[in-house]
Amino acid sequence: MSGYILVVDDQFGVRLLIHKVLEESGYNVKAVASGSECLNHAISLNRPSLILLDQRMPAMTGLQVLSRLSQDDQAKDIPVIMISAETDLEDLARCFGVQNFLSKPLDLNILLKTVQETLAGASLG
Repeated sequence: MSGYILVVDDQFGVRLLIHKVLEESGYNVKAVASGSECLNHAISLNRPSLILLDQRMPAMTGLQVLSRLSQDDQAKDIPVIMISAETDLEDLARCFGVQNFLSKPLDLNILLKTVQETLAGASLG
């Protein structure tokens, strides 16, 4: 896997904030606005090391993206952190293979800690 984090959120302000916080913490970050863009990156040769995935997006929800990722032999191994204001989705998201679940509004310290722990866990696996 390559060394970047893919941020997927249809809200420009949220994408920008997460991108900036991660970049300032030393991570290589790409940000996209849709599930289809996420899937294009996830199945490409330059796959992300981690995906931060919003649930509520037009055209394709985060859970639909997870379902598609789980069907691809390479993409299914990319760790995913789901981000949603819908806290009741956590159990369902974990059934689709989500490593971690963060609630909106985001606590940026928890975001950074979760990203660090998820990447560390992925490198051990």
